[in-house]
Amino acid sequence: MSGHRHQTPLRGTKAIPRPPAERGDYTAVNYRYAGETGHIHEVVTIAGKQLAKVGFDDRKIVYYLLEDLELDAAAPRGTFHDKAP
Repeated sequence: MSGHRHQTPLRGTKAIPRPPAERGDYTAVNYRYAGETGHIHEVVTIAGKQLAKVGFDDRKIVYYLLEDLELDAAAPRGTFHDKAP
């Protein structure tokens, strides 16, 4: 496994994925959640790229490049783990 580093300062930040249509690293799942509101669970740096683990209300987790997310740091923070079942 290649070395990677976890970063959590953005945990719970509201994020809306805005992936470009031509990005070959993404799958249909990435585009399915494009435009949906989620929250960052963590940011991982792998091979010099920052990937955000984004959780959505249906409990789906999808990875996006941090640069492809619209962040709203002013919104209340939290992930689906923080909500009562």
